[in-house]
Amino acid sequence: MSATLFVPGSPGGEAEWHRALEAQGFAVTGGELSGGELPFRADLEWVENPSDGSFADAFSFGTTSDAHQRTIEASPGALVLSLPVDLHRERSAIAKLGRVLASAGASAVRVEQSKAGYAIERWLELVDGSDPWTLYRAAVVVLVGKDEVTSCGMHVFSFADAQIRLDAQTDARAANQLLAALNVYQIAEDPLLLSGHTFSPDRDNPKRVLHRWPDATYEPGHMCHNPFGIWRLGASGSGGESPAALASVFIPSLVSLLLATEKETGRPLAREEIDEITSNATCVAMEHRDAREMERRRGYADLDPERVWEQWQIARKGAPR
Repeated sequence: MSATLFVPGSPGGEAEWHRALEAQGFAVTGGELSGGELPFRADLEWVENPSDGSFADAFSFGTTSDAHQRTIEASPGALVLSLPVDLHRERSAIAKLGRVLASAGASAVRVEQSKAGYAIERWLELVDGSDPWTLYRAAVVVLVGKDEVTSCGMHVFSFADAQIRLDAQTDARAANQLLAALNVYQIAEDPLLLSGHTFSPDRDNPKRVLHRWPDATYEPGHMCHNPFGIWRLGASGSGGESPAALASVFIPSLVSLLLATEKETGRPLAREEIDEITSNATCVAMEHRDAREMERRRGYADLDPERVWEQWQIARKGAPR
């Protein structure tokens, strides 16, 4: 996976940014940033401030002061850095890069996959260290809807986001705390979570069953869309299910196979057709951990064959045609 950083600052243009970075031992060649102790190459682009207020608006969600927003809006432009790594696995290197950007004149950083943005000093406090909770705050936001609460941004760590429905036992505050506990658990421990497993943050809270579904909050192609899906948490006290001993990995993936078939037929597939395609598709059984690593290399989660009809109705809505 990758993380994209939007970095407004005081340098007067692309060449000035490049000179500042090169003075710190980095190389900028053909839109790529390398060197400076970075263990990876990052795509780099400079965008000019359109002076329509959009730069300040990008940081107007309560995490930056009015004074910082005025500084951001006064920026001539911003760097857009696409980092081809999971944010937590290269946390130290990204923090070093952040310090260099700060010394070059960066005023703020926003993670485009979630729109979480902070003044550069605060962003460095959150990223520079080993606490998974602060990294979570730097990269993930929580969206509170009428009926559910959903996290956004966990794909910068190659993890699914999480969602919980609001009810008489779970208000927005409790839901936020529960989702944060699950998400930070993923960042800190990289556990093998499977549909049917249960989760509770502590002994005082009843367990809730987990099922992974495609992300219906944002369509594919949107920066905030999580290709690894959403963990839907069941009601308080809901019982779990025992996952199959081995994972069923479809080659090609079910989602790509169904998309290709709908393109060929030029119409939505009926349930019977989808069941037939799933039954006849090439499938390999493998250990769940191996299947997860294959998923991460591929860059997205496949459909659950046990819920293929229901999940395809979500996935197909935003699938490229």
